[in-house]
Amino acid sequence: MAGHFGRWWFSVASAFFVLLAAAPGRCEEARLAISGYDPVAYFTERKPVLGQHEFEYKWHNARWRFASLAHRDMFAGDPDRYAPQYDGYCSGGVTGGPFAGPHKDTVDPEAWAIVDDRLYLTHTRNSLERWRANTAGNIEQAGQNWSNVKNLAEPVIVGSPCRDQPPTVVVTVEGGARRVIVGAQLAVGKDGQVVGKGDLRAQIEQVGKNIGACLEAAGATPSDILLTRTYVADIAAFSENSEIRPRYLGFELPDSTTVEAPKLSPKLAGTDFLVEIEVVAAVN
Repeated sequence: MAGHFGRWWFSVASAFFVLLAAAPGRCEEARLAISGYDPVAYFTERKPVLGQHEFEYKWHNARWRFASLAHRDMFAGDPDRYAPQYDGYCSGGVTGGPFAGPHKDTVDPEAWAIVDDRLYLTHTRNSLERWRANTAGNIEQAGQNWSNVKNLAEPVIVGSPCRDQPPTVVVTVEGGARRVIVGAQLAVGKDGQVVGKGDLRAQIEQVGKNIGACLEAAGATPSDILLTRTYVADIAAFSENSEIRPRYLGFELPDSTTVEAPKLSPKLAGTDFLVEIEVVAAVN
């Protein structure tokens, strides 16, 4: 009898712990949309405004925050009017591209646009400029993609050793393939200070090291790189140091770009930074 009771108790206890282990998956808190920024403020204030915890509303399996009770009530009364398109995921990500097909991606609340009274957000300000190059076509394509993209896995922020802004994110595309989008890297050391002031060669090397660390943290290597986008303060000087690039990023791929465009990358305007590079790579 004691043996029978023991086996019964073990079975009950095992079932209990299995349920307990599964519970967190069912009880996870809904994601915080737009990093807590107020979607209504983009229309009323025409600028990003951080929402408050006490003014929160749940919609489409996400938590939306507002700067005031009035804004919360406006959203609750007509969420389709004020919510950013694609439930607040990156508009460019939903559109997709040749090396990172349609996917969910995080957004920078400062990278926004209102088109035909609809709010759109993108992963970074750089990606917003690319999206704006074909606004109508991108909106049409994303509209076709969204019914499938909304069911894809959530983007995963890699975190340390990568910079917080812009983040490095692992995304899942249709078919289950994963891509790591390494947020544009600058020549910053572990202490957060600029490495190689006035020395482009030293900055290229530091940027390469930072990208390598982010790739490793995401489970990728330089050989997995599919695309690079490079922004430089002086393209002629960058070309003179081009032999350094393959050490960290491999040889430049056909669809990669190098642009002398401080105005496209605010971090290069009026600062000590001379180069900024973002990368897309496959994750095995």
